[in-house]
Amino acid sequence: MTAQPFADIAPWPPTRHTPPLAPDFKSAFDPYARAFAIIWACAFGYALEPWQIHLIRAILEVFPEGHERAGQLRWQQAVVSLGRQNGKTEIAAALGLWRLLRSRRALVIGIASSAEQAGLVYRRTMDAVAANPELSELFHRLTDTRGIRTKSGGRYEIKAAKSAALQGLPIDLGLVDELHILRRALWGDLVSGTGARPDCLVVGITTAGDASSELLIDLYKLGAEAIADGGVNRVGFWVWEAPEARIPDDDATLKRWLAMANPAVASGRTDLAALVSIVRSKSKPDVIRYHLNQFLSSVTAPFIDAEDWHAARRSDGEAFPSSPPVVAIDATPGWTYATFALIARDEGGRIHERLVASLVRPTFEQLRTIALDLARLSPVAFAMDSYTLRKLGRTIGEYGYPVHIGTLADATNAAALLHGLIRAGRFRHSGEPLLSAQVPRAVRKTAGDGFRISRADSATHVDALNAIALGALVLDQTPDAIGIQVG
Repeated sequence: MTAQPFADIAPWPPTRHTPPLAPDFKSAFDPYARAFAIIWACAFGYALEPWQIHLIRAILEVFPEGHERAGQLRWQQAVVSLGRQNGKTEIAAALGLWRLLRSRRALVIGIASSAEQAGLVYRRTMDAVAANPELSELFHRLTDTRGIRTKSGGRYEIKAAKSAALQGLPIDLGLVDELHILRRALWGDLVSGTGARPDCLVVGITTAGDASSELLIDLYKLGAEAIADGGVNRVGFWVWEAPEARIPDDDATLKRWLAMANPAVASGRTDLAALVSIVRSKSKPDVIRYHLNQFLSSVTAPFIDAEDWHAARRSDGEAFPSSPPVVAIDATPGWTYATFALIARDEGGRIHERLVASLVRPTFEQLRTIALDLARLSPVAFAMDSYTLRKLGRTIGEYGYPVHIGTLADATNAAALLHGLIRAGRFRHSGEPLLSAQVPRAVRKTAGDGFRISRADSATHVDALNAIALGALVLDQTPDAIGIQVG
């Protein structure tokens, strides 16, 4: 572990939080703390960090002796917000396991934006159980599909992010990852599932959101009220965040702000110098939201900075690579315009683009003819969007050529990849007038936990930009597409 970067910024307490009822408050986690230290050491070879233990204790604070609810959990809802890569999975897994051990017939429900994301916490919990023989004796045989089940009747299940999946469930603990993309109704269903029963709790762990994150905006307001009134609304709130939603120009201030928003940085676990280098290569919206943990004021932002795009232009002495290209095709909705681009990799691993055709109100036959003519280049693949060009892709495939028909997930991955390539200096373009017109007016729009190049929100058509983005993605997935000469 490296030294703590700033002695005056400790990982605990967070920037804003609901204060405990007393400095020496009691927590329902206390009787299990020693056991969890052993469990984590056996399963993962390390211990939960002190700030994580402090947070878990705070989430599971109980009312003190003399209170009418003495011994019961103080919070009915708990919201934790911090930057990415800070150990959210560890915290959620520990909470889920605690609930299964504390109650004989507890029901723990995990929800996330995707089954894969929810499964991270689930599998972490399962790994903790499986690695400890004495602990595993309390559970039925562990599987990825049947849920984690205790022999006393408790169970931990992953549910789809759909309201109907939660109806009628008597939930003891709800665990939600990434609240910024969760619908209000789902959180409400989880809270309703606790039925206001004692010792039932819904916990959301997230990064900051944007203007579309309605649920998280509501919960931030409830959290602010809880801080002001001492938690009368029984909503616990803990948020690590930078002071402002901007990126400081100087590294010293950026380091300080990263430490404020990321307890793993403040604790010294994260390499701060490496993180600064990563952050400086990322887009401003992503840095503000995921690393400084500040809300974005809009769901849209420019796709790329003009200076970054200008720096990616090929010099007069650079030639387009002779390696097999991807032929990328994109058309605007309604086929008002269509663009063909070649995407190829040079010997240094950089990805290049070259526009080869731009059509106004093309016909299907025109697109097919141009595509088949470009087949003489022996392309790695033809790449096109499923929404506008699925029929064309199927037709080209019938001729025996490899075709990649892009999905919505591809659109998100392609936008992130192209953005990253440009920022990292690994993308080169020819400075064509069409791209020079489209790129400055192109807008990225939040899509789940990523973003897409938005056709609807951009100030111009973006068919050329979308074509090279998808083409770059397909080429990136073909690492050996280099070195073979083409005519």
